[in-house]
Formats: sequence, structure tokens, C-alpha cells
Amino acid sequence: MLRCPPLAFSLAPRRLRQVALAASAWIAASAAAAMEADLPTVQVSAEADMPDAGTQALDLDAAQRRLARDMQDLLRGEPAVQSGTGTRNGQKIFLRGLDDVNVLVQLDGARQGANLLHHQARVGVDPFLLKRVRLTTGPAPADAGPAALGGAIAFETVDAHDLLRPGQRHGARLAALGDSADRTRGILGSAWTVTDQGLGLLAYTRRELSDRIRAGNGSRLPGTEGDLTTALLKATVLEADGHTLRLSWERWRNDGGYFRANFPWDSNNAIQAWDDQRQQRDTFSVRHRYQDRARGWLDVQTSLYHNLSRLELWGRPPLAATLGDDWRTRSLGWDVRNTARWSLGGWLHELTVGVDRFDDRNQASGWAIPTLRESARNTGVYVQDRVDGGALRLSFGARWDRWHTTYANGYGVRGQRTSPNASLEWDVAPTDPARGDTWTLFAGVGESVRGAKLNQAAWLTKYFLPPRYTTPRPFILGRDGVLRPEVARQQQAGLRVHTHGLWTAGDHAGLQVQRYRIRLRDYQIIPGEGPTAPTDRIVNAPGDIVSQGWELRAHWGNARWHVEGSWSRPRVRNYDGQPLDTTGESARVGVSTGPRLTLDVQHRWSEAWTLGYQLTAVGRLREAPAGRPPKPGYAVHGLQAIWQPHADGRFRLTLAVDNLTDKLYAEHASVRLRLPDGRETAMPEPGRSVRVLADWRF
Repeated sequence: MLRCPPLAFSLAPRRLRQVALAASAWIAASAAAAMEADLPTVQVSAEADMPDAGTQALDLDAAQRRLARDMQDLLRGEPAVQSGTGTRNGQKIFLRGLDDVNVLVQLDGARQGANLLHHQARVGVDPFLLKRVRLTTGPAPADAGPAALGGAIAFETVDAHDLLRPGQRHGARLAALGDSADRTRGILGSAWTVTDQGLGLLAYTRRELSDRIRAGNGSRLPGTEGDLTTALLKATVLEADGHTLRLSWERWRNDGGYFRANFPWDSNNAIQAWDDQRQQRDTFSVRHRYQDRARGWLDVQTSLYHNLSRLELWGRPPLAATLGDDWRTRSLGWDVRNTARWSLGGWLHELTVGVDRFDDRNQASGWAIPTLRESARNTGVYVQDRVDGGALRLSFGARWDRWHTTYANGYGVRGQRTSPNASLEWDVAPTDPARGDTWTLFAGVGESVRGAKLNQAAWLTKYFLPPRYTTPRPFILGRDGVLRPEVARQQQAGLRVHTHGLWTAGDHAGLQVQRYRIRLRDYQIIPGEGPTAPTDRIVNAPGDIVSQGWELRAHWGNARWHVEGSWSRPRVRNYDGQPLDTTGESARVGVSTGPRLTLDVQHRWSEAWTLGYQLTAVGRLREAPAGRPPKPGYAVHGLQAIWQPHADGRFRLTLAVDNLTDKLYAEHASVRLRLPDGRETAMPEPGRSVRVLADWRF
């Protein structure tokens, strides 16, 4: 039983791009087609490449309607994604049951994923900044990047060019936001311009002050108040004599939230409950592309990035030794690739060859400890060929990675490995161009490898003996002196159907069903859970971690209605064969959740009014580790109303009600613990949440 705490884009020849894009974003594209007047006009540069069968686009329109404020809100409707812990600073994202520490996350091409402490400041993204989100849930292509064990999530922020309305050269936005669940008062503003020379400039900021979160039973959750600030500065030049350049700096900063944020409040001691802290991430990114339209073999893309995440304690914590503790994760990286396009024997090829590198470093410092560091470096060489033969589309490639990790205690590991992948899509039924009917089989297999892996920055002292933390503990690296890299083998197969005129002349409908399996071999166990537990070894797990399940998506819509539903059933087993839980050594591996059903309904009531409804229902999870009780199921409802009196979108008022029935519940992905008195406890999600956004565009 849950115990609440006491408190204009250019396409390649033929139908190559049309079919491939429809395959990857079939639901989102259909929704946008039905509701295109709801969103401001967006200009898209000629940067659409052939997507892979395992890559899909997130429906950002649905996230905007429910006034998504953070990552958990943003990804809620995706069947492959599970999330947990209602506090902003401790949110955990799981892709097909695997923890986000095992997922490649990128923002404007920059690798994310700080490894500070218990997911604090790990992945913080402002949904109001996003232009697109791509999810790679199947086997990752070689050019997706390194260490995509559980898949990949790529976030792209807006450009000034995206925000201009027809005939505009400059514009501005001002919005005010409120949320009853945590008494949020927020404001955001941005300004943009595009010069006569095509240079786009964008400045954006958002500030939110929030009180303690109110749970479904009416109690306020201690330590959950916060002060959020986000900002973006971006300069863009699009298609200038074949050159495209993007320079950006983005900041996400949150003050507040308690120290061990993803754990239930009533399991914390005085130090773990400390909430005078700051989590901050700064991302710098430079991306350049040169595409020679006269020479299909020349399309060079270069990206450079610097990402710095930081967690700092301040105020007067209960234990003086923790005062001023500062933990950081820094990532430097670059990627250079060229894509060549040609036609041979009726087949269109898109061959990408490239090199990427990252250099990650964790650092811990404070008044009572020396400055400790450990680093992980990885260099990858990759090739990926995407081939379109009309009814049959193929993608295959491989990447070679070499890594070197140096731990804080002086030990290290290095190695290299090649990871192949292949996928296909086959239109098995004749396509009717008049109706737009497609019946497509798709399948994929592949491997991803991670050899460069860091410990949590806050755990670097656990390699050493207290109180000075200068003498290393006795340490074991690997079994028999060998630490093998983690290798994920991914498989998926499914069927996708899309049609028009199913019931009426103007409607569209689609169905997708797929089966997947991920086997993670040689997972590297880094012990240290608990205040006094040491990190005295890093070894490979004795067994494999397996995630498998089914995912189903369906949609139907016309000019005024859009209905989308999904169902998923992940089954995840730890290396000991037990269902994955959210405690102990499995806390950073993944999680088992019950079957999940989502429904999203959007109705264009009039030219000015749009209404919406969402349902999220999760079934009871009976498969629990030995000695643990099942996780109870729950159902949460949401309503939205959007009033947009002007066709050009100059003003928009959005009302969204989440958890309409004020249900007390905890996500299955949230950490749950057994207290000394035998009761189970978990961090509950917010109760009824009434959100309002007044949005002006000038």
C-alpha cells in the first residue's frame, strides 16, 4: 500500500524522403496535418535525412496542449518511455525499461547525462524551447552516437527562423504560467530577428517559483519547492551558399529539491533531506553543415560541444563535512561526418561516414575532501548506408569504438570493439497513391557498446578511506583482472499500417504493432549504495539483463478530430533473473512496470477553440522481486482547452487539468522502499494540477 509522506525543406528525388519520413513520424505527422492551424508557421531547412525503422518523432503538439513543464510531462504519452519521481530535480526516464544512464541523450548535438548523484540534474530540458524530439527505441544506427545501450533521445531547440510568421523579420513572445499543484508562478519571454543577410538571432529565458508539491490526499511534500531558471542564446545562418551554421548556449538551473531526490521523503535522514542545493547545466554547441547540391557526394556536417553539469550544496547542512560540496560532470566532444547520395540500378543510396569523440570527466570537491577526478574517453569511427529501392528500404552499418577510463583511485581500463546493425522496411501490400494506403513490415537487429563509464561524482570519495579521503581502499577491477565492456544486443520487428478514407472521405488512420528484445551483457556493477558503503570493486554482472515486450500504437483523425492511443507491456529482468526494481544495485539499471495504456483525444471545436482529453492507465504489477509486494495500478485523467482568437496565433490561452480526480498514486518507475516498520513507501505524484498559460506573440 502506498504510504504518502507526512507532508521550406528540400527532399531527395523520388518518394525516398516522403516514405521514410512518414515511416518515422507517422502519428505525429498525421496529427500535425489535421491541426496545422494551431501552430505558428515553421520554416524547416533542407536537413531531412532518411530515418531508420527504429526512430520516431515525438508529438510536441500534445505536450504543448497539456502544458508540459519538464521531462516527465514531455514524454508521458510515449509507450516506450516510463518515468518516475514527481520532483523536478530527481526525475528518472526509462526507455523500454532501461534507466536513462544507459541511454544516449543529446541536446543540439551535445551529449547529456550528468552522473552527479541519484539522477540529480542528469537530464533537464525545457519543453518550451523544443522544435523536435527524436526517439530511437530500436537498434541504434552507427551514426546515432556511442553507448546507446538502451536507445537514444535527441532534442533540438528552435531557431529564430522557425518562429517567424510570413512577412516578419523580427518578433517576440511573452507568456505567464501558473500551476495549482505546487503553486507555481512562472514567466517566459523571448525575442528573435533575422537580418537581411539571413542571420537569425534568438534570446529566451524562463523563470518559475514553486512551492511544495501537493499530493493526491492533499498533503504537501517536504523539500519539493524550487526555483527554476532556463535560458537560450542562439545564432543561426541557414542555406547561405550551401552553408548552415548554428551556435547556441543553453542553461538549465534549479535551486531546491531535497538531496536524495528520487527516494521517498520519509526514508531520508537529516542529510539526505537537505534541500539547500543548486543543480545547473550549461551546454555550448557549434554545428556547421556544407551541402553541395551540384555534387550529391558532398554533405559535410561538423559539431563541437561542451556540456557542464553541477550540483552544489550550500546553506548550513546538518553535517558540516558536506558544506560546500561541489560535484561536476563535464563532457567535451565533436563529430565530423560526410553523407554521399547517389543512385545505382534504381536504388538510392545515402552513405554516411564519420568520426566522433567524447571526453567525460567527473569531479568532487569540498571543504572536507580533496578534489577528486575520474575520466572516460571514447573515439568512434562509423559508417551507415541507407538504401531506398521503393517498396524495400534498407539500413546497415557498423561503428568501431576505442575507449580509455581512468578511475579516481588510479585504476583504469581500455579496449575496443566493433558494433554492427541492420534494419529494413518492406511495403508488402501494393500502395494506393490515391488513398495513401501502406502496409509495411519492419525489423532490425544491432549492437551498442559502452566501455567508457564513470562512477557518480558524489561517490568518488567512496574509493578512499575516511576521514581525509587520500588513501585508496583495497580494490578489485573486473573478474580475473579483466573488466569487459557492456554490450547491448537489440532486436525488434513489427507491422505498420496507414490508410485514408477509412470511415469518411477525409479521415486518416494508422496502426503499428511491434515486438522487441534487448539483452544487456556484462553490465558493470559499481557498488556504493548507502551513506557508508564503499566502492571497493567494479565487476561485470554474472548474468544478462533482458528487456522485452510489446508496443502498440493506433490513431484516427480528420479535420476536427484526432484520436491516438498506445499500449505497452515491458518485461525487464535483472542479471539475477529477478524483475528489476528501483532499489539496491538495480536502481541504476532499469525498472519493471505494469502494462500501460494511454489515450489522447483532440477536438477542433471551432476556429478559435481546441479541446483535449488524456488518459494514462497502468495495470497492477504482480511480477516483483522475491519478498516484495506487487505495485498497485492507477488511472489518471486530464483535460485541456485552448483559446486562440487570432488565426496568426498572436495570443493563445491554454487551460490544462492533470490528475482530474485528484488520485493519490506513485509511478511504477519511482523508487519504493520498505521502512523499518514493514510498510512500503514511494514518492507520490502531484495531485490535481490546474495549469494556465497566457501566451502573447508579437
